[in-house]
Amino acid sequence: MEKDDDIKPDARGKYARSEETRARILAAALEESAHVGFHKASMANIAARAEVAVGILNYHFGSRQGMLRELMSTQIQHFWSMLLLPQAELKFFEYEAAILKVYLEFLHANPNYVQLAEEIRRYEPELYERGSGIQLEYITRRLETGVDRGELQSMAADEIRTRAYLILGAYTFLDRLVEGDNYPGDEFVITIVMNTLRTGLAPESTDFVTPNPKAQTD
Repeated sequence: MEKDDDIKPDARGKYARSEETRARILAAALEESAHVGFHKASMANIAARAEVAVGILNYHFGSRQGMLRELMSTQIQHFWSMLLLPQAELKFFEYEAAILKVYLEFLHANPNYVQLAEEIRRYEPELYERGSGIQLEYITRRLETGVDRGELQSMAADEIRTRAYLILGAYTFLDRLVEGDNYPGDEFVITIVMNTLRTGLAPESTDFVTPNPKAQTD
């Protein structure tokens, strides 16, 4: 079996060039999709931006759908790599604030991510649902950890999962606020979101009333 040191220099060079070409193609695809949408982006235009032949795109990704999946996967991996925070050293709300800060910074640095995610939702719903499911489970585990540590009120499994959906929904649409002309700034947004998590979307003195299905149908 060959060791790394036994690989010929030109073989290692070809591998490096191959990875560099893939990265250049993905960057070109992201740039092209920002202008016309990925489902309308032509392989020819992407190849031109990457300065490669169209056949090279097919060689690396097989199809435009394959490229879309690879592009989204790359973006998600980059995002998750930014969330490797030492949770054990932070309390629940401190950790949530830290994650939100990273998320907002990611949106600023990767404005095309939002459009790509929307493309995935519309044209690759199974891939989108799988990604959303991963995020939902991640949020659920964070809530469970907060409850176990006594940092959050005691909640049943159904309540935890419902709150996880609410948090995921808030994160999903924050990108609209970030892209707006009147964005109030990261610190303001983080403060509002953290206050919302602490108070539960209603004043502490508010009593929750269970809806009466019969009254609604009368």
